[in-house]
Amino acid sequence: MARYRDLGPTQLLKATPDKTNRNTGNWTIVADPQTLNCKVAQAEIHQISLDGPIGAALDVWRNQQLWNHVQQGWKNNYDPVNPLYIRPGDSIFLFWQAASGLWLPAPTATIWIRYDLDLPGNQGHE
Repeated sequence: MARYRDLGPTQLLKATPDKTNRNTGNWTIVADPQTLNCKVAQAEIHQISLDGPIGAALDVWRNQQLWNHVQQGWKNNYDPVNPLYIRPGDSIFLFWQAASGLWLPAPTATIWIRYDLDLPGNQGHE
């Protein structure tokens, strides 16, 4: 059984009109390496608390790879069965299918991160 160290949540992340050119005209949240603050070989996102406009869905991406589609992008906890692994330098993108400025309120998210103390690359970070 894995022994986890909870790194806690990010600050509340607020969507802005897309600046990535990957979700043009829609709300986007970018959790960059500084925001995620991953300092171990491998951590995992084990929950994302979401809120946004009623009726909006979103896609979760790690770097350039689609990870998951979330049909209910409002008042929801994205709690995956399989956690999303992150490494130093990774970014997470939350792309709402909701036009910024038209679909309100602007989405928010809090990302919860933990890591396995027993993974070889994670040892020594206790």
